Amino acid sequence: MSLSKSFKKAVKKVKKSAKKAGNAVVDTANKAADTVTDTAGTVTNQVSREAEQLAREVDTLTRDAAKLAEQAYAESLAAGEAAWNEVVELSTRFLTDALSDVAQTLAEDVYREHLALLEGMAETGYALLTNPTRHKQVEFLVGQSSQKKKDDDTQKTVSSLSQDASVQRTNNDARGKGFITFSLGSGGDAAYGAGAEGNFGFAFDLPELKELRGYYGVGGVAGLATGASLDFQLGVWADKPSKLDGPELSVSLGASLKYGGSVQVVFNAPATEREWTDFLTSGKLELAGLVVSLGVGVSPTPEVSATVGCGYTWVY
Repeated sequence: MSLSKSFKKAVKKVKKSAKKAGNAVVDTANKAADTVTDTAGTVTNQVSREAEQLAREVDTLTRDAAKLAEQAYAESLAAGEAAWNEVVELSTRFLTDALSDVAQTLAEDVYREHLALLEGMAETGYALLTNPTRHKQVEFLVGQSSQKKKDDDTQKTVSSLSQDASVQRTNNDARGKGFITFSLGSGGDAAYGAGAEGNFGFAFDLPELKELRGYYGVGGVAGLATGASLDFQLGVWADKPSKLDGPELSVSLGASLKYGGSVQVVFNAPATEREWTDFLTSGKLELAGLVVSLGVGVSPTPEVSATVGCGYTWVY
C-alpha cells in the first residue's frame, strides 16, 4: 500500500471510529487481544522463554487500554487536523522510494550505534512487566493515557517508577547518549485498522521530573505493518516532553533483541517544503528519539523489512 493511500485510509478509518465508539471498539479490541493470547502459545520456538512471558504480560497490559484508546486517538486527530493534513500533503509529495531508502540507511546506522542502549531498554521493559508492583503501575499509566487522564495519581506513579533501578540504569545510559526524556506507553495498529497506527503514553524528564506530558501520535505507513496487537513501548528522546509535539519520520526495524522487541528510530520530519528539499539534497535528518516495542505482535528477527512512515504527535 502506498504512503498516500495509507494516510488517506488512516484518516477515513479514524473519522468513522469517532462516530462508532463503544461496542465496536470493545469488540475490535477483544478480537485483537484474543489473537495475542492465542499466538502467545506458539512463540516458544521463535523467541526466548522471556519473550513468551513478556508477550503474555503485554496482552494483559493492553487489553483494556485498547478498548478506550481509539476514541481519544480520533479526538487527537480531529484537534490537529490542519497540521495532520499538511504532514500528509508534504509526505506524499516528497517521501519517495529514494528518500525512504535514505531514511532507512540513517536508521540502521543509528541502530548499530545505540544497540547497547536499545538492549537495555528492552531489558527494562521486561523488568517492569514481570515485577507485580511495577506491572500494576505501568498498567495504571497505560490506562490513564488511553483516556487522556493526567492527575496527581499519575504524577505519583511516574515518580515511583522513576526510582526503579532498571529505569534509572536505562536513563543514565540514555543521558550519556544525549537523550533527556523517557516515555512509557502503548501503540500499534490493532485498535485502528490497516493503514493507521497510533501510540499513546506519558513522557517525563529524568531525573528532574519537572515535566510530565501525555502524548498521542498518529501515523500512516509505507509498506507492510505486521502484527495484530498493541505493544508496550519504551522511548528515549532528545527533547523535553513539552517539545515532543510535531511531525515525525520514523523507521521501524525488525530486531533480534533478547526479549523479542522491535525498534523504531524517530527523526524530526521536515515540516515545510523547504525542509523537505533540504533533506532531498543533504540526506540528513535530526534524530528525535528511539522506541523499543515489546509484545507478541512484533518480529523477534530481522526478517521483516524496514518500514518508513510519517506521522504527527500531540502533547498535553
